[in-house]
Amino acid sequence: MADEEDLLGSMDELEDEEGDEEEGGGGSPLMKYLPLIGGVLVVQIIIGYVIGSLFFAPSEDEAAEGEQAPDEVVAEVPMIEQEVVWDKMDPIVINPAGTGGLRFASVHVNLGLTSEAVLLAIDERGLASRIRDTLIGVLASKTIDQLDPRYHESLKVEMRSKLNEFLSPEMNPAAIKAVYFQGFVLQ
Repeated sequence: MADEEDLLGSMDELEDEEGDEEEGGGGSPLMKYLPLIGGVLVVQIIIGYVIGSLFFAPSEDEAAEGEQAPDEVVAEVPMIEQEVVWDKMDPIVINPAGTGGLRFASVHVNLGLTSEAVLLAIDERGLASRIRDTLIGVLASKTIDQLDPRYHESLKVEMRSKLNEFLSPEMNPAAIKAVYFQGFVLQ
């Protein structure tokens, strides 16, 4: 029985100690020093800012030079005429010549036009279907070998010249500046 009292007595003491910690005295020792650590960090940031501004601030001579207007007059660069890209065409799907319908090519073409006026003329005059038909004719006349990526540049040149042939009477003789392949799939 004496052993039980010793055990019970020691249990009561443990409960009293736990109660004291919960009531306010306990906690992490780090929490006691948190305001002090925060204050030290703020002071270090202020000191760092002051030292940094002293070393890295431009001198008064450099600041005065930056404020003066330059004496040189910069010559205006003439504006380079930018092309307008016409990208309203859907991909063109054709069967290349000599395949008997067993192979196909899907080509998505964008056109580089010389000006905004050419773009407006194409839209106003409804030339999109005629442009598409011309491109289909050029592509469908080519064999699989002629549609190889090695020949893409010559194919683009041929497309551009065919388009400019029928657009010439309507507009500027060089209405199409460039032909771009946005996608070219051959199967």
